[in-house]
Amino acid sequence: MTEDGPGLDHEIDAQRSSTAPEWEVFVSEGDGDPLTHAGSVTAPSEGIAVEQAEKLFEHAAETLWLCPATEVTRRTTDARALAER
Repeated sequence: MTEDGPGLDHEIDAQRSSTAPEWEVFVSEGDGDPLTHAGSVTAPSEGIAVEQAEKLFEHAAETLWLCPATEVTRRTTDARALAER
């Protein structure tokens, strides 16, 4: 804990670690709003990831969801294929 209140266990402005897991952050701005991808954080544990995400995104979110990046399937769809649907 710092003089200003609870502190993070991990520096949020430190360079991303090549060994710590990446966590995807999704937010909802209000009740009934859809979740949108807000970004990602790199942290050695779920608890630290939550602390970092809250510090970075809570000002813009009513609801905040985190999941390990390894559990997210990332795909890019061909714009032409979408137009043909």
